[in-house]
Amino acid sequence: MRYQGKITTWKDEKGFGFVTMNATGEKAFVHIKSFSSRSKRPVVGDKITYELKMDENNRMRAENIRFVSAPTASAKSSKSVLLGSAFLNKLLLAALVLLLGYVFFYGRHTFISNNAPASITEQRTDKSDAIIASAFSNRQSNLQISGQGVVTKLLPDDDIGSRHQKFIIRLTTGQTLLIAHNIDIAPKISFLKQGDSVQFNGVYEWNEKGGVIHWTHRDPDGSHVAGWLEHQCQRYQ
Repeated sequence: MRYQGKITTWKDEKGFGFVTMNATGEKAFVHIKSFSSRSKRPVVGDKITYELKMDENNRMRAENIRFVSAPTASAKSSKSVLLGSAFLNKLLLAALVLLLGYVFFYGRHTFISNNAPASITEQRTDKSDAIIASAFSNRQSNLQISGQGVVTKLLPDDDIGSRHQKFIIRLTTGQTLLIAHNIDIAPKISFLKQGDSVQFNGVYEWNEKGGVIHWTHRDPDGSHVAGWLEHQCQRYQ
C-alpha cells in the first residue's frame, strides 16, 4: 500500500531524513537509497509517495519512494479555466434562482391582491365559524376544526387531573367557545388578556353554552392530529 507524505527532516550530507504521513502525522525513516537513482536530491518540503516497511531496528522505513510532480503550467492553466467556468456557472445558476423567486413571489402576490375579494384569513375564519355554528345547531361533537376568536373572559386554571388553561372566546358570529388547553403537555399562554385575538386548532365538543375546544396540543403518542393555539404570532402546542 502506498502512502502520501512530506519530507520534514533531511540531512543531505548523511543521505537520510524523515517523512511525515499526511493522513496520521506519523513519521518514518527515509534513506537516499530508497529513491530512484534517476531522482533529484530530496529537500525538506518535497511531497512524496512511498511504501512502509519495518527495518532491522524495528523502525518504520519509507521504501520505493516517488516524488509527487508539481502540476505543469498548462495543467495549472486548465485547472484555472475549469475553476473559472465552474464559478461562472454557479453565479448564473444563483441569478436564475433569484429571478424565478422574484417572479414567483411578486407575481403570486399580485395575483392574489388583484383577484381575492377578501383576505385569505377572513375567508377561512368565515368558513370555520359557519362550520362551528352548524355543529352547535346539530349538537355535533368530535369535530377537528381551526378558527379564530377574541378573548372575552379568563377563567382559573383547572388543576383537577390534567391541568388546563381555560378561557372563553367569541367568534365573529357571536358564538362563544370555551378553550381548554392542556398545560401538562403544551406551554401555557403567558400574558393573555381580554380582547386578545387567539387562533386555534383542536377538537370541538358540543355544550349548551356554545361548545368546547380541546386537544389544542401535540399528541405524545402521535396517534391523534396535533392541535395548537396561536397568540401574538407564537404557537403553543
